[in-house]
Amino acid sequence: MSKWSACLSLLLSACLSSEGESALAPVDQQQALPASEVIDFASASTLANTDASGKSGGMTVLKTNSSNCTVGAYADCYAQYIEFSPSYTGYLSFNLSSLTQAAPTPAQVTQLSLLTKYQGPGVATSYYQWQLYRFSTSSWVSIANSQGRGDWVWTPALTLALPTTEVASNFVSSTGEIRARLIKGAGTDAAQLDSLRLQVSWDTGGEGPACTLPAFPKGTTWMWDLEHASIPTNLNAQVYVVDLFNTTPAKIQEYKAAGKKVVCYFSAGSYEDWRDDANQFPQDTYCTPGEDCAQSVHIMGDWCTSGGGCEWWLDHRKPAVRTVMATRMQLAKDKGCDAVEPDNIDGYSHDDEISCTDQSCWGLTAANQLDYNRWLATTAHSLCLGIALKNDVDQVPALADSFDFAINEECQKYNECGAYKTGFTDKNKAVFNAEYRVDSGGDTTAWTTCTGTGATCACGESGFAQGDLRTLVFRTASVRYDNLQFTCW
Repeated sequence: MSKWSACLSLLLSACLSSEGESALAPVDQQQALPASEVIDFASASTLANTDASGKSGGMTVLKTNSSNCTVGAYADCYAQYIEFSPSYTGYLSFNLSSLTQAAPTPAQVTQLSLLTKYQGPGVATSYYQWQLYRFSTSSWVSIANSQGRGDWVWTPALTLALPTTEVASNFVSSTGEIRARLIKGAGTDAAQLDSLRLQVSWDTGGEGPACTLPAFPKGTTWMWDLEHASIPTNLNAQVYVVDLFNTTPAKIQEYKAAGKKVVCYFSAGSYEDWRDDANQFPQDTYCTPGEDCAQSVHIMGDWCTSGGGCEWWLDHRKPAVRTVMATRMQLAKDKGCDAVEPDNIDGYSHDDEISCTDQSCWGLTAANQLDYNRWLATTAHSLCLGIALKNDVDQVPALADSFDFAINEECQKYNECGAYKTGFTDKNKAVFNAEYRVDSGGDTTAWTTCTGTGATCACGESGFAQGDLRTLVFRTASVRYDNLQFTCW
């Protein structure tokens, strides 16, 4: 079976603009969104030693491990496992009083997720299932099981979230207790646990701390470089868009000290097996259970390369995906980014063809995509981060109000830039456009100057004023400052 671990703490804090007010003025104050905290269990329903491997301490050891077994973030603390026999049915109690923040009332709890590291059987004849206790009906509800996730294989960072069809407050007692347990589904094999924590999210419904979101008005100039870990600080651009993982906090501060706003890129719609947090994605978020992942229908076209570097479309309806993305946005906040650029947020539009080649093929709908993209925007704003709407041209009218600016690839080539006029440029929001002389598909466009309405930098589009779009034309699909053919400002 799989062994999981995860840790998410969505902290609310204020952020301030580092650029001149005349260039990038702030928008109105935004209300911070609900809080979230990870806590350890307070007690167990049994004091019996559940460990059949000879170690002593039982639940006391498990509680200590939950806090201490975190070496390397997702360490395999195999020697400290507590072994659960197939007959064990005790439960662990978590208390809202354990929260370091002002504890919410039971009615204010909006989501519960178990964060655990576990190893055990995953085959259909011998598996375990996780349950939370629904106080409103005095019954246990299964939220996940180990079946089909691999037999005795450690897959860290799986977050077991209460299904969205359930009301989280029903799982909290009037005294603030939350109960969780691991029980046997079938077979006789044991399960081993070295960490178990609970993430509690809540909404007080009152006035929380406010922050000032960074603004990106139309006419703002930009540079897009997702390949270099360091770029010159004197480039002619007010905004630097850089890779979240490849850029250090020190470098981000260097850019900001030079008067730049920093936007941090990450993929919100695809699983990239080379990323630092790749092991946080449960396999069933990017590969259908039972499928050969190396030949998966969810692989993003020809992105796979020998020796690594493969990309799969994510099923972003799964709660575990949102957990990872929230963690990434917290990382952006911690690193000092002013805003984020979540990429590949149009997976639904790749689900409408018969062939699954270069399709997400999860059965995603337009409504699924709108819900996910709005959640991304809400989560970014809760951290006082600005957020770009990346591509997803067909849904621009429905999403523009939720996003602070837009980043688009090849809208001029395909005469799609007009979609951004009403929702972005007419509302003084920047539209950053990238074009390629040779794009990722090998198509060549003879970009030598901005043709058509050249003075407005809106080639082939009408109704734009000069500076409404800020276009970078790259020689190839490599997004680097030193691969620019020209800028159209």
